[in-house]
Amino acid sequence: MTAITIKNVKKDNIGDLCKICVPSNEWENPDYIKGVNEKVAWSNDMLKRWGSFAKIAYCNRVPAGFIQYEPIPDEMVVSIHCTFVPDRKHWNKGVASKLLMSLISDMRKPNVWFGNERPLALITHTFPGGAPGQLKARDFFIMRGFKRVGRNPDYLYLPFMEGFIYKPKRRGAIRYIPQDEDKGRALIICGPNRCPVTYSYFLKRMERYIREVDENIPIVWFDTIENSDEVRRRNLYVGNCVVNAKKIKEFVLNKDAFQSKVREAVGKKYR
Repeated sequence: MTAITIKNVKKDNIGDLCKICVPSNEWENPDYIKGVNEKVAWSNDMLKRWGSFAKIAYCNRVPAGFIQYEPIPDEMVVSIHCTFVPDRKHWNKGVASKLLMSLISDMRKPNVWFGNERPLALITHTFPGGAPGQLKARDFFIMRGFKRVGRNPDYLYLPFMEGFIYKPKRRGAIRYIPQDEDKGRALIICGPNRCPVTYSYFLKRMERYIREVDENIPIVWFDTIENSDEVRRRNLYVGNCVVNAKKIKEFVLNKDAFQSKVREAVGKKYR
């Protein structure tokens, strides 16, 4: 019988949170090591800022899944960044459900984030993909009472107050500020972030796809900590990609669309 224990992430188990997404056969891979270190830095900052930002489910003392979240005080809501149970052997055992229910239980109580008031809702943007045979995140949340925000099927909320309808606060778009030296080269922004595979799976893929379009274009990596001034004056953040002074907005996993915009940016023409 599987014993499931839910623990809040603290200093002593940040390592469990940051490695749980990484396959054990990749633990010595330098790209994955960098990604884990970036998440450790992000996690330490989140712990300092909020005191609580994630929960881990342990199955027979083995880390099996997690839920990450962050308060949005000016909207009186808590945003769920990610809920993930990576290993198939832990599926269909109630791991994700117990994680969510633990968070809901916490959020039904007064919280210092909101001036000792209760939040109005949980919100989440679900990832539309998923592993074969695994319940899609969107379906998981809808089955547990979440409702759609507007027309986006992957933008959901769970109200804690009867009759409450969540309406996102309008926020200004973050606009890239081009620099003259960005012309004729590509920039990729890395640094502390909430996903340990951002660097290895997404950013290195950007680099590879750019090289397939133009094998000679210089590619420069800026770290949000080590190159903070360079990143700040361009108004960029982790995950951004700029080619020939044009920000590439297409998601890198949509390879055709991503490379099409890279071709436009470098001015190449193809038959």
